[in-house]
Amino acid sequence: MSLPYPGTATYAVEISGWDARENFFVENTQLHWSEEHGKKAYLHRPLREGSVVFVRIIAPTGSRQTLPIAYQARNLSPAVRGETWEFSLVQMHPRSGINGASEPEPSEVARKP
Repeated sequence: MSLPYPGTATYAVEISGWDARENFFVENTQLHWSEEHGKKAYLHRPLREGSVVFVRIIAPTGSRQTLPIAYQARNLSPAVRGETWEFSLVQMHPRSGINGASEPEPSEVARKP
């Protein structure tokens, strides 16, 4: 597979999550990362728009194991000959507080009786 855009760095990764049929999968693939086009990957299965997937860089043998990072799959499209699906990855971040509500500032907590 050739690089999708000039100036793109490529990393061997493991992507896991639930596909469009709600089956759990783990697949090794490549992550293409450029400043201009962001992060893109290809899988042999379709995902749903907005699906959460976990991406872990595959470290060289003997290196320390890396932890998976949660991403949201966006801009899904079938790639060449329908063999692989292309999508963009947008990193997810933890929400603050309970039910996504932001936690109060420490100064606000101190003022409450």
